[in-house]
Amino acid sequence: MKEQKKQIKIMLAWTLAWVASLAFLTVINKSAGAENSLWDNIIFTQIGLIINLAIGIGMIIANKNLFKTYDELQKKIQFEAMAITLGLAVVVGLTYEVSFDFGVINSEPEFEYLMLFISFSYTASNIINSRRYR
Repeated sequence: MKEQKKQIKIMLAWTLAWVASLAFLTVINKSAGAENSLWDNIIFTQIGLIINLAIGIGMIIANKNLFKTYDELQKKIQFEAMAITLGLAVVVGLTYEVSFDFGVINSEPEFEYLMLFISFSYTASNIINSRRYR
């Protein structure tokens, strides 16, 4: 349990670092007045994106290390939540995309909405599975 708490803190640190680096890139690029220029120089944007990618990989590794500390029930809950989330993301994401292509919705699908849907799906799946296996 002590190791799990340690890994949770490490995971939290990596997640916050990744979110902060992505937010920094987004804010700096938007405030510079252009979509793809950090301080009017694309090389800084590219370096920032590489750093963000590296932090994201660190976050994935931290998540993997956290899973190693889980008991079998926790692993089962997480596995099922991930399976449900992946399935929902593919089905809802593709339906969302083709509904625009077929003219059912007028606005082009935004990736941010899909990410929000994935977050809610994963959280809800975890809560439901945790209660089911109590």
